Amino acid sequence: MAYGKTKERQRNRPRGSLLKAAGRTTERRRAVRRRIITALALAIGLPALAVGAYVGGHAAWRAMFTENDFFQIRQIEVTTDGALGAESVKEYAKVREGLNLFAVRPQEIREALLGVSVIASAQVGRRLPDTLIIEVAERVAVARLGRPGAGSPLAVDATGHVLGPSSVRASLPVVLGVRDVGLRPGDVVADPMLKEALAILEICNETAMREELAVASIDVGSEDLLDVELSSGEQVLLSRDKLKEKLLQLREMRKAARDRGLDLATYDLTVDRNYVGRPAGAAESP
Repeated sequence: MAYGKTKERQRNRPRGSLLKAAGRTTERRRAVRRRIITALALAIGLPALAVGAYVGGHAAWRAMFTENDFFQIRQIEVTTDGALGAESVKEYAKVREGLNLFAVRPQEIREALLGVSVIASAQVGRRLPDTLIIEVAERVAVARLGRPGAGSPLAVDATGHVLGPSSVRASLPVVLGVRDVGLRPGDVVADPMLKEALAILEICNETAMREELAVASIDVGSEDLLDVELSSGEQVLLSRDKLKEKLLQLREMRKAARDRGLDLATYDLTVDRNYVGRPAGAAESP
């Protein structure tokens, strides 16, 4: 039988072959054990090594930089294009001399500065070994907000950002009729009519227009037109379209009225053409 033959072949196999086979089996088992041990060592050792490297690196960073007196802030250079003083800027930034240059975070300082209503942009940097550099651009008030019954006066810049009482000047034109309520410094006016009023102020502040069209106030209470009062006392009614074209025409109308000795109190530019100038007390055309 085949079984008998197999047993016979095993009996007849040389003893050396059997020992070699047993040795190979033992070696394979040892190799498997080594691989298992290596995998376990890696699984345990790599995270421990990473933690150790992080802790060691963090300690080295502190020793070399954030706790090193060589990098102590001895000078804070503040540059601003407006009325804010260096001490005010440092107070807003929450920084002072004596802090470590690497312990303060420029991005956090920048975010703190941008939270101030009068600051439009800010840049913060380091100059080794001991100087913190802060550059800010301030918002410029272009108008006061007239709010009947309101408390402290507020101002706005050319983008509609609300500025506090410290930015209000008596020489600024007044914008009346803004529909937003509860405005505070740092807010942005949502009333779309304010955008039209700011566009008028920008045009009238151009060099070629400034002397002829100095604005005292703009009433934006109507959704269809803007009621402008010039510093010279005339009333100008403007529809919302073609503002630049109409203001250029207004300038020429005022010059022509002066040349003819006319004392016009109201200019009606609410139509596309045939603009009207009326003296005081004149009835409006139907």
